[in-house]
Amino acid sequence: MTKHSRPTAALVWLVVAAAVFGGAWVTTGAFTGCTLRDARLADDLAADPILNEARPGTTRTGDLYSGCDEDDGFAYAGRDFDHPGSREDVIASVRSTAAGSGWLPEEPESPASRSLCFTRTRDGLTVHLSLSFADAHAAGGALQPVPEGEHTLELTASHDGAAWC
Repeated sequence: MTKHSRPTAALVWLVVAAAVFGGAWVTTGAFTGCTLRDARLADDLAADPILNEARPGTTRTGDLYSGCDEDDGFAYAGRDFDHPGSREDVIASVRSTAAGSGWLPEEPESPASRSLCFTRTRDGLTVHLSLSFADAHAAGGALQPVPEGEHTLELTASHDGAAWC
């Protein structure tokens, strides 16, 4: 019977510890960025009524999308809409709908910001709702006007707190 030396036993324990730590790292999403838990969260966000019920005068122009940002590990869901009014009309409509659903407004980063952000807590998570207006860029980077009422609503959330508007 061969007696194991201390260096061999230490090496075996080191390999076992690395395997356990590595497995935990992968299953929590530290390696991939997203987990099955994040994917389920994206599905929950996609079911939110604010993305699925058209506001008065608003039509859905795009398909519902959802997923998980692999780099930052947050879940997202969103949809494109069109409104016949101005951007100010869209903002007023979203503010009203959001307030009626328990969303709290956040201050914009700057007065020139092309987006608006709201938050609410759901199941212990902070969920972010952003309203943004797209501006199309033509070849060469020239800004092309788009209809004022075209906008996107997007929800983001994360189990580790890394989501934002």
